[in-house]
Amino acid sequence: MTSPSPQSQPPTGSRAPSGASRARWMDLIRGGAILLVVLLHATAIPWMFGGISSGRVVNDINSFFAPYRMSLLFLLSGVLLTRSLAKPPGTYYWNKVRTLIWPYLVWMVIGMLTEGYTDLRDPFFWIPNNWLWFIFFLAVYYAVAPLLARIPGTWFGVVPAVLWIASWPLPDGDFSNLCYYGGFFFAGHLCVRLGSRLSRFETRTLMWVCLAVATGFGAFIIAGNRGYANAMTAGFDAHRLELLPVVIAGIAGTVMAVRRLTGSHQGHSHDRARWLQYIGRNSVVFYLVHFPTQVWITNTLSDLGVTNPNISLPACFLGALAVAYLACWLRRFRVVDALFVLPAFARRTTQVAPPARAA
Repeated sequence: MTSPSPQSQPPTGSRAPSGASRARWMDLIRGGAILLVVLLHATAIPWMFGGISSGRVVNDINSFFAPYRMSLLFLLSGVLLTRSLAKPPGTYYWNKVRTLIWPYLVWMVIGMLTEGYTDLRDPFFWIPNNWLWFIFFLAVYYAVAPLLARIPGTWFGVVPAVLWIASWPLPDGDFSNLCYYGGFFFAGHLCVRLGSRLSRFETRTLMWVCLAVATGFGAFIIAGNRGYANAMTAGFDAHRLELLPVVIAGIAGTVMAVRRLTGSHQGHSHDRARWLQYIGRNSVVFYLVHFPTQVWITNTLSDLGVTNPNISLPACFLGALAVAYLACWLRRFRVVDALFVLPAFARRTTQVAPPARAA
């Protein structure tokens, strides 16, 4: 697959221009991945907070896309690294404070208060033990990226390889996940470095092979969950290294398919599914907003005595999307925009009078 230009996307958390200046295929994939995250939590949160179990079909959908959902988001975030690294170090790190650290702190408070935690002095309060682990991991990757990016050329491929291998022996948990998803983040940067050299592999045949492998693997996961097979995929959250080629194949097939859909593989940029592109362009807003919204909806339904999953699932899914769309619209107001990006401090400029002309 051909790597995208690092200039095709804005920094994480910033407002994005629309039109041909953006890689529409990236917006489509990111938007789809965000929808899958919202769907996952629309089933998980009613179960965690209300003991409401969703149906098999929705659980099968969540299981099918589990290997690719977050891996794709991290890969696409890594594609943006090249553009970020082109900025001076001070600007680079300050932008990450504004677009990652700041919203992490703001939404940690919002999320925990929504869940009922009120003691800000408790160190446990600030540990990314909820949906904000994604933002926390991104901050870590961007923090070490300037040092790792010094590795020249294709030798940079050592970075994702080492991270993936390191995730294997580590106990399942935050450190293992940090290494595993870090491999995808820096693999995205590697794709940008490889550039047009990847285009020779972007063929229709390879695309269908990759999609077939991913579909078969997803079906095997579902079969294992339903007890029809002795699932090798049991404990998949441990990110077993032997399954990594299958995950990479699924990601590659998805990217090639969407690029063909938009004509990007031929240098075009057809406008497809604008509503999904919109979610992709505003992925940070949708990601931050959806979880506490779903917690609030679940608690409200529980207080009303509603325990029917046919009500809780669509309420959490559609309600979270509606609030996120509203938040995107309200970002035109500074007080709302400050929930997602630390406001830039205006610098007062001194007007210098022009020199007097000689008489």
